[in-house]
Amino acid sequence: MPVAKGCLKGMSNTAMTNHRVALLFASVSMLAACAQFPNSPGPHGPAPPSQTTSNEPEPPRPPGAATPGSVVTQQQATKIAMGAANLLELGHEEQAKAELQRALTADPANKLALHLMRQITVDPVATLGRESFSYTVRPNDSMSSIAQRFLGDIYSFYILARYNGIAVPRQVSGGQTLRIPGKAPPPSVVREPVRVEAPSPPPVVVAALPPPAPPEPSPGERAMRSAEAAERGGNIERAYDEYRRAAGLDQPGADAKANQMRKQLVFSYTMSARTAFAKQDLDGSIRWWERVLLVDPSNDSAKLERQRALGLKEKVKRL
Repeated sequence: MPVAKGCLKGMSNTAMTNHRVALLFASVSMLAACAQFPNSPGPHGPAPPSQTTSNEPEPPRPPGAATPGSVVTQQQATKIAMGAANLLELGHEEQAKAELQRALTADPANKLALHLMRQITVDPVATLGRESFSYTVRPNDSMSSIAQRFLGDIYSFYILARYNGIAVPRQVSGGQTLRIPGKAPPPSVVREPVRVEAPSPPPVVVAALPPPAPPEPSPGERAMRSAEAAERGGNIERAYDEYRRAAGLDQPGADAKANQMRKQLVFSYTMSARTAFAKQDLDGSIRWWERVLLVDPSNDSAKLERQRALGLKEKVKRL
């Protein structure tokens, strides 16, 4: 150390000056070389990027992420707001409010999200007014279609539901009465849907069916009809025989008609027998009395008259 100090002391001022100039030039050369190669790789790879002047470094963005205010971000915010509208229709207000806040965080100027959030927060009566008119919900109505019809906006369904004290807008049903803000519109404003009546189908021409064939008459009915026809024709004997046959077949009314025909035959045969006897036609009188007895075997008068005619016939033979 004494030797070094001595050497330094022994150096002249000119030598010291030259030594300092040389050191200055060497430093400038090193700085120029560093400027040509700013991030030269070190022994463990590339040098880290230079730090920013802010206190915290900006976090890296994932690939494909949209920047705030971009078209993609606005579309995503609108999609979230539409999902919140569905939640409001189901009456899930708190969940819808959280979704709307998420949409507004992504896009603070999103119109649908702002519109729906306003319907949740404002006083519906103060906003829509106290004047209102009644409206009866039709079967195909929904709160959204009613809002479109009277408020001009399908997404104003929730404030209209709150105006009517309805917690779940989707549960509105036909026949329910709602209060619609404002004055009742004239009939020309609220137009009923045009109903197109389907043309009536042409009438179906059905060919006239032939009348059903009458049921086949039973044997008793056939005998009865034959007896009636004979009676109408004046053939009492045939009528009597057919009525008796119908009675044997248990045809209703046939027995009474047979008795009636028998009485007529007895009377007719009796008159014929007496007429023949008066004409002294004994054989004819006997034949008519036998016919009476054939129809009425228990007829005592016919038996006596026949016997009288037979006796007279024997006398005539003897003479």
